[in-house]
Order: sequence, then C-alpha cells, then structure tokens
Amino acid sequence: MEWKEYEGKQRFRRVITNTFSSNEDCEMFIMVLKQQWPKHINKLPYSELEITRSIESPNIMSAMWTLKDYKHFDILEKIGNEIIYPYRNKLSPKSTSIKTVSLCKISGS
Repeated sequence: MEWKEYEGKQRFRRVITNTFSSNEDCEMFIMVLKQQWPKHINKLPYSELEITRSIESPNIMSAMWTLKDYKHFDILEKIGNEIIYPYRNKLSPKSTSIKTVSLCKISGS
C-alpha cells in the first residue's frame, strides 16, 4: 500500500455526472466531449480530463477534471459554457457537479 498526501491547494478536481434519458444520448455526448476538449485543453495547463461511463447504467457518465490551479475552475466553466453546455442542455440530462481539493491518494501494490 502506498499513501501520498497532497500539499494544500495543489490539486483540484471538478466532477460532473450526467444521467441521460437514453444510452444513445449518453454516447453522443461522450463523442462531443472527445471531439471538442482536445481543441481547448491547452487553455488549462497541466490539466487532465477523464471520462467514465457506468457499467450498470450506460446512460450515466462522468467527466472528471484534475486541475493544477484553483483559478482554472473559472476557465473551465467559461469554455464549458461556450462549447459543451449548449449541446448538453439540448439533451437535458439530470446533472450534478462538485468542485473539490485533493487531500491524499492511497493505492495498493
């Protein structure tokens, strides 16, 4: 087992979970994310986007951003408002979003 504690305010996360009315809508939205974010990710230095999809309910997906700077939340929101939210709003998923600061990481061998 490995334990790594993060220094204060060094690593931030934004997790957005969307529940779509159909698997197809979820698939289309993931395709949009895959097409659009590579064009804009350099505006968020040292950031990472991980896209996941539920195994049990394939109409549910999450986008998990890891950001280096707290100020990047504002940039992420601005880009999302321009390129992602208009499309997402057309599909009208149930959506939840949280902003967090990473405290530690525990991993097994």
